[in-house]
Amino acid sequence: MAGHAARDYDRVLIYRWRVITAAKALECLQDPSLRRDSMPRLAALFLVLVSAAVSADDDIARTIAVNGFGTAETTPDRAMLTLSIDARESTVAAAQAKAAEVTARVLELADAMDIPENRVDTMAAIIRPDYRWNRDTNTQDLIGYVAQRQMRLEVHDLEKVGLVIERAVEVGVNQVSPPRLMSSRSREVYRDALEKAVEDARQNAERLADALGLSLGDAVQVNAGSPTRPPIPMNQGAALAIADPQAQTYTAGDLTVIANVNVVFEASP
Repeated sequence: MAGHAARDYDRVLIYRWRVITAAKALECLQDPSLRRDSMPRLAALFLVLVSAAVSADDDIARTIAVNGFGTAETTPDRAMLTLSIDARESTVAAAQAKAAEVTARVLELADAMDIPENRVDTMAAIIRPDYRWNRDTNTQDLIGYVAQRQMRLEVHDLEKVGLVIERAVEVGVNQVSPPRLMSSRSREVYRDALEKAVEDARQNAERLADALGLSLGDAVQVNAGSPTRPPIPMNQGAALAIADPQAQTYTAGDLTVIANVNVVFEASP
């Protein structure tokens, strides 16, 4: 199939070259400064190139290019939590120390919740000055510094998500982003969606071929886009985990994975 596509591409290039050359020859024929004895030869060259371009156009294979979409669902079995730590203190050293203290508590929490180290990602702290607007002087007064740090925890037991969020807030985490649901079968599910996308593309091509009175041939080129999935709103159980000490579970719905492909098919009369 790749050979067919390469040959068609070469034919298109040759066709374009011949058309451009014929246009240049016509431009020369229209040049008033051209010598009269050269005009017959240029006219003959122009006719040959135009005939060759038409012949090359006839040789270019007919194709139908279509898109195809497919979806597949799976049940999530893990979640990614992003925790934010903001430590405000009067000095840089104090802010860093406080952020480090909260970070250590979160690491202890992860260990207590049986979350291994390779599923915990700790980012470097960012230090920024903390200002307050002074209305009397119309200036900003430096009141201290803020040490900001993010941590990511990959939880493989969804029943623990609510409890992890609750405990993280208790040890000093300032903000927990909505859990990002994932599945250990994501690659397999994506391939299922791809298969459906290819079938959808073929059906689209067949419908176009029927409408145009053509016969559909083999696929000569296929491009697959990156897998996507619609955004999933945070479950109410996770939101309640911070406010309600009894909310220690997280109920998740199915994940939908979307695949898209671009397929080029041969077509013949």
